[in-house]
Amino acid sequence: MRTISAALFSASAVLPLLAHATALADPTDAAISVPTVTVHSAFDGYRSYRDGEAPSWQSLNRAVTPGHSRAGMQQGHQSGDASAAKKHEHGGESE
Repeated sequence: MRTISAALFSASAVLPLLAHATALADPTDAAISVPTVTVHSAFDGYRSYRDGEAPSWQSLNRAVTPGHSRAGMQQGHQSGDASAAKKHEHGGESE
């Protein structure tokens, strides 16, 4: 037990000397030279995504407005068939 206490005591006595030996330069001293820092931009190699001219939102709204269907597109059940109105999309009958 005495040897452990002596070892801890001597290590604690030497610790302040080690702390002063590894002291860094004063950060407030303007005369100290510092290493150059190279920082790469986060936008290096960035390419803008351009898809071309897009239609305006007004023309897109007109294209999907009910009553302005295009050829080949059907809007719901427009056939007038009463049996088609009773069926759901999955093919079952409504109750």
